[in-house]
Amino acid sequence: MGYRRSIVPLTCGLLVTLTLLFDVPKALGQDSATPGQPPATSGQPSASSGETGGRIVSTSRSRAYRAGQTRPHRHHRRRLRRQATFSLPQVTRYGIPRLHAKAALVVDETSNKVLFQKNPSQLYPIASLTKLMTALVYFQTNPQFDQVVEIMPDDVRHSSRSHIRPREDITVRDLLHAALMASDNVAMKALVRSCGLPRDEFVRRMNAMADSLNLEGTHFVEPTGLDEQNVATAQAIAALLRIAASNPVVSSIMQKQTYTFASNRKLHRLVNTNRLLKSKWRITGGKTGFINEAGYCFATMVETPSGTEVTAVLLGAPSNRLRFAEARRLLDWTFRFGLPQASAANGNE
Repeated sequence: MGYRRSIVPLTCGLLVTLTLLFDVPKALGQDSATPGQPPATSGQPSASSGETGGRIVSTSRSRAYRAGQTRPHRHHRRRLRRQATFSLPQVTRYGIPRLHAKAALVVDETSNKVLFQKNPSQLYPIASLTKLMTALVYFQTNPQFDQVVEIMPDDVRHSSRSHIRPREDITVRDLLHAALMASDNVAMKALVRSCGLPRDEFVRRMNAMADSLNLEGTHFVEPTGLDEQNVATAQAIAALLRIAASNPVVSSIMQKQTYTFASNRKLHRLVNTNRLLKSKWRITGGKTGFINEAGYCFATMVETPSGTEVTAVLLGAPSNRLRFAEARRLLDWTFRFGLPQASAANGNE
């Protein structure tokens, strides 16, 4: 009797399980069909199959997609980051470019004729264009290019960005490359300190040379260009660059795109800040400068295939990109229209 009592519930449970296995799929198919529509057939899922069909319907979908059907396109609202529009100012009615730079000047050095000008005699801060005058005065001290200079903490303090660190031993030759190519203030401070002249005397000689070269209005208070009181006109900078480029060592350094040297502690690789060295023109000299008060400044010398040499100066450009974009625009205009006309164009028109 005990055996019969135990086997009867087991038999009933087995029958119920078999009944559910045959009836539940049919019930699911009937429930998934919406009113007025037949149940979905294989490969054609119904609109509500994503909710009620569960794992079985999703499997059929993946098989259908692998068979070659395309997934339905979902419309998503994506926030696309719009590229900032970049456009230079329009030219004047005479075809002369308008510039964002505060001052600009283009001079044909062969004939000494001004081809373009905008505020050429107005004084502006010149930032690291100061280093052109610093190099001229430094060469008057008869430097020894193989002399090794130890970088001191005072050279690094308040010198803006630099890869040169205190206690590095660097030759005068390498420091000149760092100062004129990468506009490194640490390198220029170390050069001035090692030349044997007190800083005040060095600055006095800078101003004396500016007076002897008839650079009207030009004034310096320190040798790196970090002070906004270092001021000059576009006319003075054009003349200063021409004189500095007449030094073969300075000219050679300004024409290099890259330079590598090693100190006692690390390897340094310099990249010239003058981007026009990678342009279509032959650049024979150039220097960049920037501080907040001066904006982005630039002076360069370009030699044409015919041998004509042109000096271009821009002071107070609002950005690094505009500094070189406007320099290219100005030089393009000069070589297309300025040189044949050989007459001055006024950028304020």
